[in-house]
Parts: sequence; C-alpha cells; structure tokens
Amino acid sequence: LEERDLLLSKRVGQCWGLDWETQLVGEGMLLPPRPLVIKTGDSMVIEVPQSDDNGEYRYVSSVYMDRNDILSKPVDENIEPKKSKKKKKKATGEPDPLLQLSFVALKEGKCVLFVDMSWEDQEEKLTTTKTLATPVSVNSVARIGPIEVEVEKQTGKVEKGTFVWWNGEKWSNKKGPAKRKKKKR
Repeated sequence: LEERDLLLSKRVGQCWGLDWETQLVGEGMLLPPRPLVIKTGDSMVIEVPQSDDNGEYRYVSSVYMDRNDILSKPVDENIEPKKSKKKKKKATGEPDPLLQLSFVALKEGKCVLFVDMSWEDQEEKLTTTKTLATPVSVNSVARIGPIEVEVEKQTGKVEKGTFVWWNGEKWSNKKGPAKRKKKKR
C-alpha cells in the first residue's frame, strides 16, 4: 500500500488513457502513433473490465513490459462506471467496476508494454453453464498494445495535467471511439 501511494504521488502531470471498449469492441481502433511521447510525472493508463456485463465470468489482466524503471509497474485503481440515466426494462444488476492500470513515468527512456485480458480460466464454467461440448476456440484472450512509450524530461513548471483518452484518431477529453464519418455517394 505504501509503494502504491508513493507511485501515485509521483503522478503529477498528464494522464494518457486507453480504454478496452475503444480498442477491442467491434472493429476496434488503431493504437496511438509510436512512440507515445510523455513527460516524467505523466501517466499511461489502461482501463480494463474485471468481469463480463452480468458479472458472471471474471477477466484476468496480465501486463507485459520490457522495462519497469522507465514506467512504473501498474498501479491498480478501481473505477465505478457511471450509471445509465435511461430506465431499462430488464434489471441487469450493477455495472462491473473497471480497473485502471496506471503506469507512472519515472525517468527518461523508452518502454514497450501491452496488456492481455483473458477469461480462459473460466472456460470450464462457461462450457458447463452454456452446455457446450467443447471450449470456445477463439477470443479467449484480447490484447491492448503493444504501446511504445518514450519518456522525456519534464522542463519548466509542472502543471497538473488533464486526463485524455485515445479515440482511435486523436487524444480527446471524452472516452470512447471516434465517430465514423458517413461516406458521400
């Protein structure tokens, strides 16, 4: 807990976020251009779910990094999703809290990382509850990345940055994929 608090205290700049829905759902979106250049004190944040929509099957996230002295090991933060204002006909239960993995930029250099999300340890439960004869052969693991992050030295006064999300085209204050432009005929 002390190490977590120490790392979070070093997060004083901009937060650069990638969320799993934008990156993986549907057709998915492109990753940011390589390398992603950030400053010391900034943070790379990857947001992943902890279970499926109904909370029945849990996901396991695995982080792979080539250096953990440039970017910190991930610091976990549970985020409660916003509740929908629309009334639903069917009660689906509480939305699953999301997990934000924060990688704080500690010193200058380059680091490549990716996060795998999987439910492969849940296949036995899935085949039993869904009466499947064999485990699902595809889509039991999804990957966000690889992301190459280049950390540069912070120059001048450090101002508390904002939180921006990659929408597949650019960095934005709003989370979610960029709107698809309609093609003219």
